[in-house]
Amino acid sequence: MRWRHVCLWMACVLSLHVGAQDRDTASPAVADPALEARVMAIGAELRCLVCQNETVAASHAELAVDLRGQIREQLRAGRDEAEILAFMSQRYGDFVLYRPPLKTSTVLLWLGPFALLLLGGAVLVRHLRRRAAGAFDPGERNDSPAGVATAAAGGAYTARQLTVGALLLSVPALVLYSVLGQPASLLQPANAAPTMADVDGMVRQMEQALRARPAGNAADAPAWDMLARAQASLQRYAQAADSYARAIELAPDDAQRLADRADLLRLINGPGGMQEAERLVQRALKIDPRHPKALALAAAQAPAAATSAGITGRVEIAPELRTRLQPGDTLYITARTLQGPRLPLAVLRMSASAEPVPFSLNDDQAMAPDHRISDHAQVVVEARISRSGDAMPQAGDLVGRTGAIANTEQGLRVLVAGVVP
Repeated sequence: MRWRHVCLWMACVLSLHVGAQDRDTASPAVADPALEARVMAIGAELRCLVCQNETVAASHAELAVDLRGQIREQLRAGRDEAEILAFMSQRYGDFVLYRPPLKTSTVLLWLGPFALLLLGGAVLVRHLRRRAAGAFDPGERNDSPAGVATAAAGGAYTARQLTVGALLLSVPALVLYSVLGQPASLLQPANAAPTMADVDGMVRQMEQALRARPAGNAADAPAWDMLARAQASLQRYAQAADSYARAIELAPDDAQRLADRADLLRLINGPGGMQEAERLVQRALKIDPRHPKALALAAAQAPAAATSAGITGRVEIAPELRTRLQPGDTLYITARTLQGPRLPLAVLRMSASAEPVPFSLNDDQAMAPDHRISDHAQVVVEARISRSGDAMPQAGDLVGRTGAIANTEQGLRVLVAGVVP
């Protein structure tokens, strides 16, 4: 699939694990009924890039909500329906239109069946006329029973002739559809959801397309914002933070984007990330002093600053083991004591990825209030990839461990290079 067919199933998981706000629903708002009526009317002409069998107006998917927001903004900017539909088609392709336009690339798909029907009809009429002319000659009329039977036989079609005629009509149509259509969709249920591999591929294609566009176009900010939330839903937090940075560069006065990126930086907790998150939160509050998410992040930063113990780093999989990774595998990252109980001091659970996975372990992930990272000067960090998702190690799980490290270690690299026997 193409990135322009974006999305869907993505919307089912697009509610960020980092606490993004709900912005809209499929039901139109009532603040400006006339404007919302126009938004929903234009949305009815667009396909939801997630659900694909619903319009943007009817879908509850977050990407459809974003598209409705883009429509609303463009209507307020004075654009009409034709301009908005052209903008959507240019950005996402003709697939986003519920009724794709008739042009060079689609003319055979639109007119091919009708041309075949007309051609078949013309051939059939011509053949019938020739048969009728040969079966009845006024100069040689024969009213005997044998003559009537002969004339009837002369005007009838055999099963073989009918079969050949049907093939002449159907085979070209099937060939045309196999070239211009989507035969694979016939094998899928009407409401079949894309797989995680499909979603990941669409997100990557969308990222490539955005990076290929000329830099500095402020109109691309919503697309980068959409990409960031899609990446975050796939737990590709570092890439999502980078996409938010690009959106902020194009539209620096959006408090929501500033807060969203700050939230991701706090989650990644990489070098300098907390300081940058604090700056972003302050920028967001200057723009909107009552922004709910920015206020929540500002309140959370105070106790976080008082806690010095914590480990940050990334988990990598050895190249020879990456082929064993399967969609749906679970990554467990734990901090344990050098000796003593096996109960983890902190634990993270996330989706496994062949790419490096950033992580942050601190007292917030403690399983018991009296058994925390800050209580031990040295710890061991372990990363384990589970096929079953079980919290207990199973034979065949991929695993990697560090040696003894300080409980304030930053930029740690955990290599998964072993297999549980």
